[in-house]
Amino acid sequence: MQNAAPTIDVSRKAERLVVEGIRRSMAAHATGDYACFDLALKLYEAELGPRDARRTLSDLCFYARALALYGNRSFCLFPYECPRLCQDECLVAALIAAEQSGNSSISRKIAEALVTSEGQSATLYAASSFANALSDCALHLSPIDFTSLRIEACPLRRAGLGPRH
Repeated sequence: MQNAAPTIDVSRKAERLVVEGIRRSMAAHATGDYACFDLALKLYEAELGPRDARRTLSDLCFYARALALYGNRSFCLFPYECPRLCQDECLVAALIAAEQSGNSSISRKIAEALVTSEGQSATLYAASSFANALSDCALHLSPIDFTSLRIEACPLRRAGLGPRH
């Protein structure tokens, strides 16, 4: 793959919106505090404007819901606006990048690492819808060197820190 980045770069707008949106939406699912969704909405409105934020955030919420419902474990997430990424955040964003690039075999492998077999179809559909909504706003995640993504336990979990919201 030419000009492929090895990992997700949150200094880029598209990647940042995916990661920050997932952090906030997943926090709402984990805690039941739906003020976290409001934080995601404010971020998306500030970056995309109210019209484009509506559809994009809606598709983000369906993606986050699929991950929360069908996740094969509790996902590790860094706090909002943290410049670092953990393995789970990279995989969640990489699934969107794979969907945008039309790489269905990689999408399926990432989905297998993230969600149960029963939830893979719903998660892939939600990821595809979210990827399309981002594309409609001219937001394209950078191509990723998928060979550099290791599908393994999150570094936070290995360090004993558990999920972070």
